[in-house]
Formats: sequence, C-alpha cells, structure tokens
Amino acid sequence: MKKTALILSSLGLILFMTSCNTIKEIPEEKTSAQIIQMGQNAASSNSYNSAIYCYEIAIERYGNNPAIYAEAKYEIGNVYLKQKKYENAYNAFSELLQMYDSLGNAIPPAYKKLAEIGMAKIPERYKKN
Repeated sequence: MKKTALILSSLGLILFMTSCNTIKEIPEEKTSAQIIQMGQNAASSNSYNSAIYCYEIAIERYGNNPAIYAEAKYEIGNVYLKQKKYENAYNAFSELLQMYDSLGNAIPPAYKKLAEIGMAKIPERYKKN
C-alpha cells in the first residue's frame, strides 16, 4: 500500500513539473528578446515543443526584422538538432543560410557561422543534394 502511494505521488509530481514547463501562451507585450529567452529556457530544460513554439511566435510577431528572424530560425534548427530530427534541422539551417545569400549584411554574421556548424553535425544521409 505504501509503495503504491509513493508511486502515485511521484507520478503526480512528475506530471506537475512537466506541465509547468509547457508554454501555451505568450503575452503580447513580450519583446522578441524575452520570447527568445523563454525558448532558450524551455530548450535547456528539454521542453522542446515549448521552445519551438516560442521561436515560432518570435518569427510571427517580429520576423519582419531579419536579425530576429535569423536568431529564431537558428534556435529552431538547434532544437531539432538536439532532438536528432535531422531533416527538420537541415531545413531550418538551409533556410537561414539562403537568407545570407539574399540579405547579406542585414543579418548578424554569427548566425551564418552557427548554422554552418549545425549543418556539419547533421549526418550526410539527411542532407539534400
């Protein structure tokens, strides 16, 4: 009986902790930096769906700024890379690298280098020719 109670209370605690890491809404007044930080916090606690949600919201709200778009797109690729969802990571990094071909100096150069590093971590069989 005590063992069952311990298991149930442990399960309840686990469910509570994981539900706290789920981001369902992001207030409109949040800045792009705050939203991206929320995504990074979620990613560092392995709450990958919440992280991607944050980055997509950053793109939706502030994506007309190429620097913000690039940062959020890199972060999306990085989350997919952590999850070993290599095709999704490849697509995110490829899109980011293509942006440099068209927008060049409008995007911080660091994200180009980071995307190239991310691409190098993707197994060849996931890269499109």
